[in-house]
Amino acid sequence: MRYNPVAMSTAMLALLAASAAFAAPPANVPHGPPAFVTMGPPSVATVHIPQGVPAAAAVPAAASAGVHAGVAANANVNANANSAASMDKAAAMLGKLNAAHASDTALAHASSKSVVGALSLYKSSTISARASITSYSNAIAADKANIAADQTALTNAQAALSAAQSASPQNAAAVATAQANLTAARNQLAADQTRLASDQAGLAAARQSLLAAQTQLATSTHTTLSASVISRLNKLLGL
Repeated sequence: MRYNPVAMSTAMLALLAASAAFAAPPANVPHGPPAFVTMGPPSVATVHIPQGVPAAAAVPAAASAGVHAGVAANANVNANANSAASMDKAAAMLGKLNAAHASDTALAHASSKSVVGALSLYKSSTISARASITSYSNAIAADKANIAADQTALTNAQAALSAAQSASPQNAAAVATAQANLTAARNQLAADQTRLASDQAGLAAARQSLLAAQTQLATSTHTTLSASVISRLNKLLGL
């Protein structure tokens, strides 16, 4: 049996044409995905929150951290503002006495007619007055202890004299000694009482010197010195 090459070639071409016709879409059907479908991932991802779910639940962690950071920053700003306000209030309260911020060298070499000079005098006067107050306070405590001891000695001397005078037979020498001891006890008590009065006067004068230093500063700087101003000023001066 013979095969006709021409006939076979014609048959194969017809078969290929039929296959291509079935593989291709009809002419009225568009090629590729629909026009409204974009290729590749969307340029901006969107998040859909189902109805009924609180919006906060869908807030990303980074955004939440940003909110907390903002709140902390606002808190710091408010704290700094309050601190600045307190400093401004303290500065306003001291007024020109803010010169107390000057160094010890500046205070020591300032003109006596300047505010800094007035502060320097106030500082030295206050230190001196306080030292005197401490000294006299210690002396008064010692005076009171001495007086207590003197009173005990005086009581004992009186008892000794009474015993010597009541002795039988009475010893004249013993009576004379007891009398001398009693006199000495009285004299010592009087001396310590006088010293106590003197130290108490010194303490009063030292306290007055402290007040005088404050008055001098207020007068020379034309400033009203309230208790709060003095407290703040002394802190600045290291007093």
